[in-house]
Parts: sequence; C-alpha cells; structure tokens
Amino acid sequence: MRVLVNDHSGHAFPYELSGELASRGHDVHHVYCSNVVTPKTNFSNGQVTTHAIDADRPFAKYDLRRRALDELRYGWRSVKIARQVRPERLIVSNMPLLAVGVQWLWALNTRTKWVLWLQDLQAGLAEMVIGKRNAVTRTLSLVEGWLIRRAWRVVAISAEFRSEVLKVGAKPERVLVIENWAPLDDLPLRPRRNPWSDRHGLSDQFVFLYSGTLAMKHDPRLLLALADEFRNEAEVRIVVVSEGVGADWLSEANGVRTRSNLVLLPFQPFEELADVLGSADVLVAVLERAAGMFSVPSKTLSYLCAGRAILGSIPEQNAAASLIAERAPAGICVPPGDDAGELLAAARKLFENSALRQSFGTSARAYAETTFDRRAIGDRFEHLLTRGST
Repeated sequence: MRVLVNDHSGHAFPYELSGELASRGHDVHHVYCSNVVTPKTNFSNGQVTTHAIDADRPFAKYDLRRRALDELRYGWRSVKIARQVRPERLIVSNMPLLAVGVQWLWALNTRTKWVLWLQDLQAGLAEMVIGKRNAVTRTLSLVEGWLIRRAWRVVAISAEFRSEVLKVGAKPERVLVIENWAPLDDLPLRPRRNPWSDRHGLSDQFVFLYSGTLAMKHDPRLLLALADEFRNEAEVRIVVVSEGVGADWLSEANGVRTRSNLVLLPFQPFEELADVLGSADVLVAVLERAAGMFSVPSKTLSYLCAGRAILGSIPEQNAAASLIAERAPAGICVPPGDDAGELLAAARKLFENSALRQSFGTSARAYAETTFDRRAIGDRFEHLLTRGST
C-alpha cells in the first residue's frame, strides 16, 4: 500500500511510525514543515521518502492573518506532493485546520481515504490564546467539527479526546484511541554525566530540565518561579531547552532581573536528545489549566524514556497527569493553581530525596519499555489502514 503521512511538526514518533510501516513493505512518504518552530526528528530512515515543505517564512502561530495564509500555503503545497505520490491512504497529524481543509478537498476529489490523527483540539487552543469566544473561535470550532466528521478514520490520542470527538458528531466506529509514544530505540538510558552535560557545565550541578515546545498553552512563569525558589542553592540549575514565544518571554524576563541559575538553550539536535534528557535530575512538564482538555504534552513520553523523575504542573483531567502520577508512576504532578506553591513544594521534595527520584526514574523507564512497542503500535495503524473500507 502507498501511504502518505503528513506530520506538520516533524516530530519523532510519527516518523517512527512511517519507518515501521515502510519496514513492512509499504511505500511510505513522510511530509513535514521545515519552517515551524518545534523540535524535529532526524529524518534519516532510508526506507521512507521524506518531503520537507518550505513555507517561505517561519510559521506565524499567533498572527491570525499571516497564520491563515501560512496554513493555506502549507495545505496547497501538501496537495502538490499528494498529487505526485498518489497515496492509497493519507494520514494527517499536527496539521493546522485550514491546511487540513485543503487536504480534505483533495482527498474528496480523488476518493482517497484519509485519517485524522488528532493531536490537539485546535479551536479550544485558539480560544485560550485569544482569551474569549468570538467569531474567529466559533468559526474554527465549526470547521474542526466538520473535518472530524468527514475523516474516514479519526485516531484520538486519549480517551478524553475520543469523548470530545464524539461530541461533535463523529461516528463511534470510526474513532480509535491510540496513545502517543516516544521512539524508545532513539532514546536509550544515558548517564547523568555525558558529553552534552560536560559541554554545558551541568555535570556537577543539580538540574531541573524542561525540553520541548514552550508555547502559549504552557506557562513559562512557573519555570521562572522554580529558578527563584532555588536561588540560594548554588548547585541547582533550571535548564530550559526551547525556542519560540515562551522561550523569548523567559529570556526577556531574565534580562530584567538576571537569575544566574536559569540556563536558556535553543533546541538541540535530535541525535543529542538522549544526552540532553539524561543530564537532568528532574524533568519538568507544564500545561495551563485552560489547555487541559485540548492538548496532551507529548514531551512527557520522551521524559519516560530518559528514566528520570518528572515534575509536572498539569490539569488533573489531562491524560499526562494520570500517566505521571499513577499509571507509570514516574513523578509528582500537581494541578495548575493561582500561584506556584504546590509545584515548588513538590520540586523541593524531589530535590531533597534522591531515593524517591531513583524510584520514579526506574518506574518511568520500565513503563516506556513495556508500552512503547513500535511493532504493536504499527500493528494497530496497519490494521486501521488496511482492514477497513467503509
């Protein structure tokens, strides 16, 4: 079967899926946007034909007019690739709504069966960013519901997402829950002291590390509060590996009152990610309360592979919260509040208890090794793509 996987963000686990499908004899093409500011994988699997779409400028996430144009441009250039590839199945993931709409029109015209791999509920996130429900967010909600109902299949990344999809009218038999994962083979356990930690002067420090996208749905103020909490512990560093609006805000805030224990770094090459995460004593994940029903922070899955304790500020109803605190269990997760008090108390508890950190880290890696089975996940996607025809 010829399969086209279009993951706008260029993340590691969709690319691993493409590689797994290709290893089974399918002709797989993988598309991503080279201009969106997000951590990207190393596109080196020779079995997968990879297409990078250059959108001419950095993707405008927060400028509505420019974003609309960028989405349409990405959608149109995706269609040009689809015309060349002529896939029998199309999977779209992390793709902006207008771009999905353009892809849907092409799929409708060519009778191509397409799968919406739903990573975020974008209308809800837009409402959170804008701060109110208005004509724009209402229109996005209608468009998102329309596209969900017209997908041949919908892959929801959590049971909560499935419930939201059913609310907008998707047929239950067309919606399958497949939770996200991280590429375990690419993220081996690494020693606390490694070439990356040596290079950045972190080998002899206690490191709280945040790695990944830091967008409007995250709260960078919590990372600043963490730096303030440990300002008197000379050996503690708060390391943030990110780019974009949240990282820019942190840099500006730190420029007003410099915190010597706050280390800001850009995204690192994917091949160094295992060392980056291995350099941490505690890995940090944050998600604002308003985003709890619309997004699941996938960085927590990479964190599990690293075998380190996780400190989370994530809404209780979010799948990542139960993963960290109960299902793995891999750390301490507190609900977002009006202040950072609970998070800071949890951070200090982890800082002071090495045995607790070790226990959480061991449990985290064990969960990843048990759950992130690329072959089992490939089986579910392959069954989805090859068995159904309605």
